[in-house]
Amino acid sequence: MDRRPSDAEILEAVEAYARRRGVADRPAGPGAEALTWQVLLDFRIVRSVETRGERPKREPGSRDDIASRPTYTDIHSHRVPPPDDPELSRSRLLVRGGSLGEERCADCDGGTNRCGACGGRGVRDCPRFVDCPVCEGGPDACWECEGTGRSRSRRPPHLRAGTTSADRAARVRCTRCRVDDVACPKCRGRRQLDCPDCKKSGHVQCTACSGTKRVTHQECQGTGRFTVWTEGWIHQNPHRARERRLGRLDLRRATGNTGHWHETVLRKTTDKLPGDLEDSDEALLAPHLTPRKDEVARRATLRRLPLAHVRVPADPHRDYFAFPSHTGIEVTSRPTTERVRHFAAIAGASLTLVALVAALAVALLR
Repeated sequence: MDRRPSDAEILEAVEAYARRRGVADRPAGPGAEALTWQVLLDFRIVRSVETRGERPKREPGSRDDIASRPTYTDIHSHRVPPPDDPELSRSRLLVRGGSLGEERCADCDGGTNRCGACGGRGVRDCPRFVDCPVCEGGPDACWECEGTGRSRSRRPPHLRAGTTSADRAARVRCTRCRVDDVACPKCRGRRQLDCPDCKKSGHVQCTACSGTKRVTHQECQGTGRFTVWTEGWIHQNPHRARERRLGRLDLRRATGNTGHWHETVLRKTTDKLPGDLEDSDEALLAPHLTPRKDEVARRATLRRLPLAHVRVPADPHRDYFAFPSHTGIEVTSRPTTERVRHFAAIAGASLTLVALVAALAVALLR
């Protein structure tokens, strides 16, 4: 139903609904005091608010994308179109005319500096030998000379306590004291091995500069120059506000799902509220429509639904509500506020009585 139903149509729909519930009486007597109207409101507004400013910028290298940006003379007077949808955020980056330039990096030489890790040598010192990973460079390097090359005696080597034949079979001839079956099979009694990194040369390639003796200057990213300019920025961001008057909580599902809400959309600051609103409704919504500073676009959506409250004398403990729906007039009923309070008081008294009985029982048991 696109229009607001008349009082007579509402009373007729409520009478039919009450009759289906077994209430055989007209919902209203001779007067009109049994029917009252309320307009449910759901108002939302989103504004696109613009902020502007400028800042100095300095970035490594030569940036072609910066040169292709639009330019401006005065950031506060530069014109940009408002967004088509105020819900969306949008940013614009600009370059002030005549501010784009380049400057040489003063902290490097063409984008590189001498490597500090190796001192510009390209190599780093490295131990020529490393301890044997099997005997760990200790006395177990050789059971006879302990890696020194000097045998403990000229007699045949003796076995250590607990040494088995399998242990002796795993040993090899010592390259220092030249005794068989006593040396570590890895280092053969020398305790150390040639360094696998430097191959006994005593130096390795510097990992920081990969042997080139120079490293890239990170600040200018190896370009040796900076692009400088004054950047102007314009941000358009949504700001939202809402005002709702949806009536009783236990009616919101019914009115929200089946009610035929009339919707009005206001997009300009000069657009006016519908003329059928009450003065109190206009006073509630008018502050939200006042233009804000730097507002460039808006969309205000007002949804409203007329809701009739009817009292049926033959059913004094229930409130009847009717409102237009997409198929006609929708009618529903709820317990009156007095009835709800009555049952709440009974429930509260019952809980209090139960608590007193429980406390008395506990006292008697003690």
